[in-house]
Amino acid sequence: MSSNAYERANRWAVLSIIMLGTFMAVLDSSIVNVALPHMMSTFGVDREQIEWVATGFMLTSAVVMPLVGWLTSRISYKTLYLTSLVVFTVASGLCAMAWSYESLIAARILQAIGGGAIQPIGMAIVAELFEPHERGKALGIWGMGIMAGPAIGPTLGGYLTDAYSWRTIFSVNLPVGVLTLFAGMMVMGPLRSRRDKRPFDLLGFVFLSTALIAALTALSNGQIKGWQSDYIHVCEALATAGLVMFICVELGAENPLLDLRLMIVRNYLLSLLLAIFRAVGLFGSIFLFPIFLQTITGYTPVQAGLWMLPNALAVGLTMPIAGRLADRYSPAVLATVGCVTVGLSLLLFGLLDPLSSWPLLVLPQLGRGAGLALMMAPLMTAALNAVPRNEVPMASSFLNVFQNVGGSLGIAVLNTFVTNSIHRHAVRLGEVFPVQSQRFEVRLGLRAASVVFHHEAGLVANPQNKLAFAASEAIGRRAQALGFENGFVLAGLILLAGIPLCLMLKPSAHHLAREEEAGGAVEAKFVAE
Repeated sequence: MSSNAYERANRWAVLSIIMLGTFMAVLDSSIVNVALPHMMSTFGVDREQIEWVATGFMLTSAVVMPLVGWLTSRISYKTLYLTSLVVFTVASGLCAMAWSYESLIAARILQAIGGGAIQPIGMAIVAELFEPHERGKALGIWGMGIMAGPAIGPTLGGYLTDAYSWRTIFSVNLPVGVLTLFAGMMVMGPLRSRRDKRPFDLLGFVFLSTALIAALTALSNGQIKGWQSDYIHVCEALATAGLVMFICVELGAENPLLDLRLMIVRNYLLSLLLAIFRAVGLFGSIFLFPIFLQTITGYTPVQAGLWMLPNALAVGLTMPIAGRLADRYSPAVLATVGCVTVGLSLLLFGLLDPLSSWPLLVLPQLGRGAGLALMMAPLMTAALNAVPRNEVPMASSFLNVFQNVGGSLGIAVLNTFVTNSIHRHAVRLGEVFPVQSQRFEVRLGLRAASVVFHHEAGLVANPQNKLAFAASEAIGRRAQALGFENGFVLAGLILLAGIPLCLMLKPSAHHLAREEEAGGAVEAKFVAE
């Protein structure tokens, strides 16, 4: 039995191994956020410095992903996947043992080198092991790791940090990584890519890395630095120049890092674009919802994470079903249903307020999780079935890059929109509040600050000041609630705007063959009768 035949005979066992590795890698992109304040205290750094624990991981992952397509032409899938897993696991241990801020950042970058490669390698292995007519089912199971990671990350991170230490969010990877590594060594065969060896496109990689790093830096720091600041404008200029130069280089390269001819493949291009819409629904709402629960309703991080578990449950139950459906039905139908479901669930989130009952907190999450699954499995299947088999590693790499960029874009857009909405509602509520002066907002801000000072000194005696302080607090809470409601509505509208792209997807060849077989069977039955 050849190595590839042996690998396909054990493909379901291999699938479980790569799904577990993918889950670990995706989980670590979201699990650290709740632990950042504890890391600040440990190392004595400010918020801007500690953000590089998350930002450094994100940027490094984005740079590593495009390399996977080229690496698979020179290294077997097994060697590349297990090496990435070793790097990720060892780096997780180093993160847990970090003795300084600098050592933590270095370990996170090393962790991202391994984690950033695991996801596109996993997708490429699925496409290699499974034929087009069964890829949907396989990608549905594998995609559970991608979808569950961001949903479970905040809950698990909050629990481990509160119950033990922030270091445990990294050390928890060690036993899982070791077990996955040994299982991979025993089960996985030396499966190789069908892609020919090609020289490395260094110039294209440099320009693409410049564009990705500059764009993601701008998206992650725009709210902090200010979107009109020189820092953000420089990042935008570098991103634009890097992208333009990358396209120019790739068009003239004999062995490009990304074969731009893939962009004329209809289903692949549409899947790339819809990956951005899907990422807005996944990462944008996961970003807003826990902040809403903690800021507006007063839940602790762990409690907020528990309220988010219905979404993870819905994803886990729906992804395998969505994968099976992706093998049977046109991606246009499934992706459209998913897009509508996610969009409507986010619009329902726009009805939330501080006193919302559990149905309004839980039911939209179930719809959102099911809808995201119905989008993800068909779109991944449509993308990989649309490209030549030898180009699958490259195609899967850039599909993952687009999803990461889309997630960062969604978070940045929604964060900015919510912040501006809160300010706008605070001004409006201040104007309609019955006070003597039109300059109520400025005066109330000064008065509230004065009341806080006197309250701490035990000197609050003026009833007028007490009333002003209470009014300020009430206006602030109401403005925040309205701002978050507007953010959820915007996310829902963005998802609904993706419906025309979903409808443009074409059935794959095996879908058309299935329809012909079904039509022939019906015709034969009619003739027989």
